[in-house]
Amino acid sequence: MKKIFTFIFAMALSFNVIAQCGISTAIDFTATDCHGTEVHLFDILDGGQYVLIDFFFTTCGPCQQATPKVVESYYAMGCNMHDVFYMEISPSDGDAACQNWANNYGVEYPTIGNSSVGAQICNQYQIDAYPTLILIAPDRNILIQDLWPINNAQTIITALENHGLQQHDCEPAPIGEVSFSVDSISMSIGGCIEEPGMFTIYNETTIDVTIEDYMASQYNFLCMDSNYMMGNDIKGMTIAPSDSLEVYIYFDGVRYYEINDTLKLVTSFGEYELPVVITMYEGVGEVSTNNFTLYPNPVNDFLKINGENLGNVSVFNAFGQKIAEYIASDELNIATSNYENGVYFVKIGDKTQRFVVTH
Repeated sequence: MKKIFTFIFAMALSFNVIAQCGISTAIDFTATDCHGTEVHLFDILDGGQYVLIDFFFTTCGPCQQATPKVVESYYAMGCNMHDVFYMEISPSDGDAACQNWANNYGVEYPTIGNSSVGAQICNQYQIDAYPTLILIAPDRNILIQDLWPINNAQTIITALENHGLQQHDCEPAPIGEVSFSVDSISMSIGGCIEEPGMFTIYNETTIDVTIEDYMASQYNFLCMDSNYMMGNDIKGMTIAPSDSLEVYIYFDGVRYYEINDTLKLVTSFGEYELPVVITMYEGVGEVSTNNFTLYPNPVNDFLKINGENLGNVSVFNAFGQKIAEYIASDELNIATSNYENGVYFVKIGDKTQRFVVTH
């Protein structure tokens, strides 16, 4: 049974009616609740949350009966920090009355009264019976135009779950993002040598992020951490907040000259895709150690090359692209301080050796 229709009779009369919001698409509003907090409807919807609005007034008997159930469902659905955002709007009560109401019933979500724009909002939504609970989707559609009767909190919870909303604990939703050191992953195969692709996953969120799965469509691969020679699979690994995980990917399939694919990473924080390019280059031949030596390897600032009558010395990156060329006799020092971390090749004549830059 609801308090309804006109406030001339609202203090004394109750009517057994079926009422609902008179519109099917939400109208935007900005209002200040009884505690001085500004509420902007479309900002909440644009943030991806659904909005549940309880239209009420403080002397409405059915409202007084329904509100504890609404409050209980608010806690079950995550306290405005997850899928759904609760608020209540009165067409007639001032801030003082709304504050007393919120204190009495333990209402923690915004309570908007007539001293703000409560009456205007009720009129815009064509509310003629109280309480009226509506649910607005992020796309502005009003999915529930009146939830009644409210037998218990589960009535509200079930109605929200029917629209795909989930229950959550009243803890802040995780914030931040998972980012990557590269926009795409490059892997190279030169002669007999296969070099891994490498990237770093950064956990810039407030929670632990677990690598739940990874997949690609055209090839098989092994994802591994920085101890890739040990073959440590990253699936199941957890990255703590503000921490990172260095990942190597080894191609593990038929050798093609070029593969363009997508690596899909499934984490506990979300799913991500990174383009993967695998190339086989012929500009660099097979590795040989007969004619010259490289050291140190890995290298930081300077790479030293020793040999006899070195002649033309070319440096290639992992894509097979020539990045430097020198003429030397028996010794050559190459500054590598400006090189990015990764795998490179030195080619002298028809012989090639690999070196790794780590800073």
